[in-house]
Amino acid sequence: MGADRITVRLHPTREGSLPLGHDDIGSEELGAAGYVEAELLVSGTAAGEPYTTRALLRYPENGALFSGAVLVEPMHWMGVRSVWRAARRYLISGGHAWAEIASQATAPARLKRFDPSRYADVVLVDGSPDEGPAEASIGADAATGRTFENVQRESDSFRAKWSRSNLQSPEIIAQFARAVRGGATPLEGVTHVFLGGLSQSGGIARAFAAEHHARFSDGRAIFDGYVPMSSGGDAPEDLDVPVIELLGESELEEIRAAHLLPGQVRGFSHRRPDSERYRLYEVAGMGHNDSRDDPPPHPSVTLPEGRRWSRFPNSHVVHFAVDALLRWSLEGTPPPPGRVISTDPRGRIARDEHGHARGGLRSPHVDVPTACVSAVAGPGPEWPCGAETPFDHSTLEELYGDEDAYRQRVSARVSELVSEGYYRPDDATNYIARATWTD
Repeated sequence: MGADRITVRLHPTREGSLPLGHDDIGSEELGAAGYVEAELLVSGTAAGEPYTTRALLRYPENGALFSGAVLVEPMHWMGVRSVWRAARRYLISGGHAWAEIASQATAPARLKRFDPSRYADVVLVDGSPDEGPAEASIGADAATGRTFENVQRESDSFRAKWSRSNLQSPEIIAQFARAVRGGATPLEGVTHVFLGGLSQSGGIARAFAAEHHARFSDGRAIFDGYVPMSSGGDAPEDLDVPVIELLGESELEEIRAAHLLPGQVRGFSHRRPDSERYRLYEVAGMGHNDSRDDPPPHPSVTLPEGRRWSRFPNSHVVHFAVDALLRWSLEGTPPPPGRVISTDPRGRIARDEHGHARGGLRSPHVDVPTACVSAVAGPGPEWPCGAETPFDHSTLEELYGDEDAYRQRVSARVSELVSEGYYRPDDATNYIARATWTD
């Protein structure tokens, strides 16, 4: 595995040369929170070939404030840090560290595109395409002659090719985990290391758990738990560490099929009962990306009149999942029961009078709504973001009477979710503080 040959060295920031991700959303919050960022160059041998890649760390500068827990995510094929975007507020508030490891074969191209000089030494076995799965099909419609079955086949073919040509990634992830745990990075006092991912990187985390956890666990588990999000696949077997899987409504095939979008879920093969080491949460109303706190990546794209980007609190749901995993591992506290979205006998999503999915992990955004929420905005470049159509004033009055009564309903529902263990108290406070039925 080459773990004995791994070397880790600091990659200093120089004037005019900053790490990819230095301007990530939330990076401006690090200093005030007492956090620092460090970029590392990691070198070793994986799949029989040498490699050099980068890792990025964010952690409390004062070691006394460090919880000992590190959440690692593989760099997304697009070169973004999806877990950091969604979980940063939870991680910082808890004194947890975060790390990204650029393990996939597309990493050198992404890094060198950003700064060819800074990342001149980065090299991985190159064989993966630098394009996304079935990218050309996004936004297609029936008029093109394409079908959802076409999109699924292309997506499956792409992922199979990706897996065959991305051979170094599992070993790099495992070697980096050992380096973090063994004190080879600036992090001191590490007690627990977790692997998470969201969207494509969620698929990488999920595959590592299913296919490589046992392979790399020698004497102790290579990771203390896994939180794959917005990915999916066949239901995994139990491991000797906890796994929490999170799927937004936008990942389900019925939603994907309506917009000819690729995805990793196939039917309901991902569903399985709770166990002593596994939970699945499907989230009613949740889109692939957060558009409540993080603006859509293409702000020039506008929605039809009367529609707006969804204000569904994706980050609150991610906070719940990551917190549940850490508490399960660190404290031995099992999470509340898993939840799946309700479906009828034909497998179609059951919906309420507002068009919102029934069942699943709940949120006040769909339980005490002020809009009809869609988990996918539509085809095109903004499909990962949800959208919503606000209720008119007469509908709001019919539902709640006045805004004070609406806020009371929100507070009551959030309190129920907190007491059931499905909402974190600080996120509940945040939701209530921002609750309004008009712009």
